[in-house]
Amino acid sequence: MSHTPSIIIIGAGAAGIAAATRLLKHGISNFKILEAENRIGGRIYSTQFGGSIVDVGGQWVHGEKGNIVYEMVKDLNLLSSSINDYEDNTFYLSNGTQVSKKLSDQLFQIYSEVVDNVESAADMHQPYGEYFIKRYNDILIEKFKDDSNVLELAKYFVDWCHKLSTCLESSKTWYDLSVHGSAIAFVRSEGDQLLNWKDKGYKTILDVLMEKIPDPTKTLPIEDKILLNKEVNKIVWDENISNENKHTVYCSDETSYTADHILITTSVGVLKKFHKSWFVPELPPYKVNCIEHISLGVVNKILIKFPTKWWPDGTKGFSLLWTEKDSLNLTNELPVPGPIDENGKSWLEDVFGFYVIDSEPNTLLGWVVGKMAAEVEYMSDKDVIALCMFLLRKFLGKLYNICDANEILRSKWSSNPHFCGSYVFKSIDQENHNATAEDLARPIISKKYNKPSLLFAGEATSTNHFSTVHGAIETGFREGDRLAEILQKA
Repeated sequence: MSHTPSIIIIGAGAAGIAAATRLLKHGISNFKILEAENRIGGRIYSTQFGGSIVDVGGQWVHGEKGNIVYEMVKDLNLLSSSINDYEDNTFYLSNGTQVSKKLSDQLFQIYSEVVDNVESAADMHQPYGEYFIKRYNDILIEKFKDDSNVLELAKYFVDWCHKLSTCLESSKTWYDLSVHGSAIAFVRSEGDQLLNWKDKGYKTILDVLMEKIPDPTKTLPIEDKILLNKEVNKIVWDENISNENKHTVYCSDETSYTADHILITTSVGVLKKFHKSWFVPELPPYKVNCIEHISLGVVNKILIKFPTKWWPDGTKGFSLLWTEKDSLNLTNELPVPGPIDENGKSWLEDVFGFYVIDSEPNTLLGWVVGKMAAEVEYMSDKDVIALCMFLLRKFLGKLYNICDANEILRSKWSSNPHFCGSYVFKSIDQENHNATAEDLARPIISKKYNKPSLLFAGEATSTNHFSTVHGAIETGFREGDRLAEILQKA
């Protein structure tokens, strides 16, 4: 009797489900998906909040041209342009005043000019923060050298730019980022960068992948192959010591599963934390180098819902600029304690704004970035609400009658052992250690049987679209096709 090769996919996020769809398209159905969470989607996490669907993880489709997500759904009437627009912000100072829109637009134009011309940097391997500040100041002095008021405000604005950069990249500071990573490595898809899923959330793409949409009668049989709450704790992948020349995956609930091939689609943060204890034998040095030096950061969301909308219709959000005086006095004003960094700065200074979201009209989204984003996860909801209300009233209380929030929902990507972070970025450390997405993606081939034992997918294995859902899906397709080609040759 001929042997039908078996596959285990670890992780039912975008990459794992994408790989499964490809296998089925190639007529391969002998696989299982092991998912550690009690839900599918991974860092796509759409959930009920305040009577609407909100996204705790991936939220927008970033771009159209060359974006596999957009290509899959562009004719299905699932997307619309977001009301959010970080290039059309209204800024507020910590002294309670609103910044002139004309002036803030001029400063944002300088930001855009610096970002758009990063490829012209003389030193592609310098920290991105060094490049940005020098170029920003050069343009600023050229345009506003005689206007002391603008130059003073510009100091506060560049601090906001720093926070926006750490949000986009997930790094602790922009000095961790390489100019090369920003200028060349990541390929931005052209078109609308903030396409939203109307009122259904990013989880919609999972239904599109599994072909529940547009015709539910043609749904691919994937969900019955997914086993939830299967937290992996060991992978024995050497044929000489495993069962019947197969590999074995052991789970925390004392179950185990054998297969000819194992496709790992977990966050690289999980591999960082567990690769030494998971893999028997240990992974080869080149793979360990990638895991340990591909940089994964933390960005978290705070969604706060109000019983009534206290901001005017048409408001897109509130971007926050700290004056030097208010920054120095902040820790003495806080109503409850919270994480403080080594320079005595409160984590609240790294909440760079609160923004209206598309799916829930009475909710504001605050971004937590920087050095203390992970520490904030351990705070209580009560204290986080108290500090967010303090922040909103400090900046906006003179202009708006702000009611108390009545609900809160927060992401905790760092402390969840099934993720251990948000998404990857190209860092100077990664470049210095020559840790590449290509090496992380490279399958580990059995020398004895000359076949891939371990395969890898996920956004961290994407060369040009890392940190995105479309990048994760591309890698799932890549590995599904790779497995199909291998099995069809067997």
